[in-house]
Amino acid sequence: MAGLRPDEVPAILQRGEMVLSRSQLAAMGSARDTRPPVNVVMNITTPDAKSFRYAQGQIAADAARAMDRARRTL
Repeated sequence: MAGLRPDEVPAILQRGEMVLSRSQLAAMGSARDTRPPVNVVMNITTPDAKSFRYAQGQIAADAARAMDRARRTL
């Protein structure tokens, strides 16, 4: 395309989107590669849906704490 260098391409972005440089993308990839994914399995037994809805906030908080502990031990 006229006016662009051989390694450049035009881009149309939506508000809030951003373009990363090659070095930024490489840094994200290397950071991601050093931390393996964390898998957390939760089995929830509840007598009824109302009980689950009542405890849902506590369950979410417990799950978040479990994931934080898992990440710290990696």
